[in-house]
Amino acid sequence: MNLLVLITGTGRSGTSTMSGTLHHLGLSVPGPHLGANASNPKGFFESSWAVAFHKRITAAARINDFDSRPGAFARTQAVLTPQLREELTTFLAEKSAGHPQVVVKDPRSVWAQTLWREAAADAGLEIRYISMLRHPAEVVGSRATYYAKQAEEDQRHTYETFNVARWVNSSVLSERETRGQVRAFVRYTDLLEDWRPVLARLGSELGLSYDSDLAEGVPSPVDEFIDPGLRRHQVTWDDLDVPADLQDVAQRVWDDVSVLGDSAGVDPSASADLDLQAERYARIFADATAVSHDAIEEAKDEARRAGAKAARKKPSAPAPAPALEDRPLRDVGGRDLLRTAVGRLTGRISGRIRGR
Repeated sequence: MNLLVLITGTGRSGTSTMSGTLHHLGLSVPGPHLGANASNPKGFFESSWAVAFHKRITAAARINDFDSRPGAFARTQAVLTPQLREELTTFLAEKSAGHPQVVVKDPRSVWAQTLWREAAADAGLEIRYISMLRHPAEVVGSRATYYAKQAEEDQRHTYETFNVARWVNSSVLSERETRGQVRAFVRYTDLLEDWRPVLARLGSELGLSYDSDLAEGVPSPVDEFIDPGLRRHQVTWDDLDVPADLQDVAQRVWDDVSVLGDSAGVDPSASADLDLQAERYARIFADATAVSHDAIEEAKDEARRAGAKAARKKPSAPAPAPALEDRPLRDVGGRDLLRTAVGRLTGRISGRIRGR
């Protein structure tokens, strides 16, 4: 039985650490990978191909990679095509050749988890999902450090609010789209504090096998890879400026996915409450959109005005140059001059002959 392990979850939730851990335990994490940087010094262990694939989907749907809109999922489904499924199937078939356990990590896969499941089946793979969990306050704190622009930092309330909203939307969507599948939820803090029992549990729940012993005291490359100091942002709700109703929904979602993390990914009451929280979030979003109606209309009007102004400033296209034979001889030079003069003289002679 060949497996595809798809690592999902919101950005900055430990997906790279999980992917790298599985790599060091002998599973195949196909590259080329995104390179390490200050935000992820140990490396992303994230397929460049998968990132580009998902960005094509989000661009076609005209959504953000981690969109907060409840309707963003429907927009992505409308742009998923049989051609995309064929491309993904080909990628998986090529990368799984000779590798019984393949790992792909990309939080953007939340928009296309059914597509991944179908393509995996087409490529002869059984899919397993690992959803990484990190408290939304810590996720937002981490994103603010590495990804916020200066203007966004000056508007702390706005930045923190829409990033919590993105976390909620992604979390409820990912749980709903993987419900009923073989899956596991893993807290980032558990992985950092003691990775061995976490990976032992994943091996049991997902049917994974490793090329090294997980017993305590047995040296492993994972010991050098996982650094508890990677958890550099221990932020709480008290550190954020987020509306109370949105904060309450986010906390309820966190509590529910934590229950799923402790129950092998299956807990009907937690899943049912996640559906309720998704409905609450949709109402909050709709209310916020209605309240900001005038601001939205003003932004649309300013965009139209800016577009019209840019169009007026755009220089008109130059008139096409006249054909060589139509130019005055003084504007023709070099070999073109001789050819043009001979052509015109021949034309005149022919005309006189025809006129006789």
